[in-house]
Amino acid sequence: MSTVSQGVRRTEGYVYSALHWAFPLVPVVALALVVGPAPLWISLPHLALATVAAWAGLSVLHTRLRDCDLLPASGWDLFRTAHLPVVRGVWVVASLATVALTSAQGWRDLFIASALPAFLGAVLALPLLGRPQTRPLHVGLVAVALAETSLWAFPVADDAELRLRSSAAFWVAYLAAMFVGFSVMFRNVLQTTRELERARETGAKLAVAEERLRFSRDLHDVFGRTLSAVALKAELGAAQAERGRPEAAATMREVQAIAVAAQQEVRDIVRGYRDADLAAEVAGARALLEAAGVQVTTLADGVEALPAPVARAFAWAVREATTNILRHADATMAHFAIHRDASGARLEVTNDGPRAAPEGAEGSGLRGLTERLREVGGTLSAGRRGDQFVVTTTVDAECLDRLATAEGGPA
Repeated sequence: MSTVSQGVRRTEGYVYSALHWAFPLVPVVALALVVGPAPLWISLPHLALATVAAWAGLSVLHTRLRDCDLLPASGWDLFRTAHLPVVRGVWVVASLATVALTSAQGWRDLFIASALPAFLGAVLALPLLGRPQTRPLHVGLVAVALAETSLWAFPVADDAELRLRSSAAFWVAYLAAMFVGFSVMFRNVLQTTRELERARETGAKLAVAEERLRFSRDLHDVFGRTLSAVALKAELGAAQAERGRPEAAATMREVQAIAVAAQQEVRDIVRGYRDADLAAEVAGARALLEAAGVQVTTLADGVEALPAPVARAFAWAVREATTNILRHADATMAHFAIHRDASGARLEVTNDGPRAAPEGAEGSGLRGLTERLREVGGTLSAGRRGDQFVVTTTVDAECLDRLATAEGGPA
């Protein structure tokens, strides 16, 4: 289990504990007043109303928090949702009646006169926090209003009680606002941990998607050229065998060697170790195209100065361009030019036999190559230039300098 998941569960436990202990405490406090000096006709309704207000408010708050995906689902959700308007009305009416009856008990102690109204007003206002559009300031103001009402709703009995209520008035407002503030802090912590959990899940999904994309891209780039080579060699071997040429056996052994090499490349892709070397790719492209009867020329200037990520991206571009020449062209000539100067680095692959293609058609290989180049700040263009088809990849000087600096070498 991840640390974030553990944090979510702990925070949910804190919130559950706070909700299920704080709300029931309201009728417990009211119960304590039953043994006080107030007559039973006031104390008993006060107890009943406080109990109803507490549990109705708890139901409203739970439903709102679950609607905001801040608490997990519960078996009571269907009941609460179906009867939410009624429960909300009961909560409002019972809360106002409880607040009004509280001051009827008469205040004889400063601590009780400060703490009980503040606690009562804050708890009865807390269900408003479940509404995303409600500001914490408004909840605090409602809590203070309810708390002050519970302090002053009934007339003052004598001057001593007036002085006591006047002294408690500030602390009632302060404690009610502080209680709401702590509740808002709990809610924000719960929201933050939920967002972290979602971010962790999203990151895991993106990592899986990225790995799948890498695997499919590498598989296409590797086997596009490999299968083209196998098809070419197999066709040559079949023609040689039909004519009774002794070279047929050697050609088929070359097909076998290509297949064995492809097996190793598959293992490298699966392990994530597959890499491409620019010089080796150019040499391989030359050998493969010349075997297909294509005349190949190369021009390399400043290849040694290319940062490794750019060299790898250019190597994949050489591989993809070679695959496309074999599969989609009737070329007799191909030219590979790699150039590095003050403006940046450029790879250009040209062939003279492009076939007609649908307008705007672009294969998955070119899309994958575009993504590879984007990772190093490069761009790709491919299209006809007269009677030729040209694939051009470029990386500007700024990106080259940044990549060279990241490698710890000179630009």
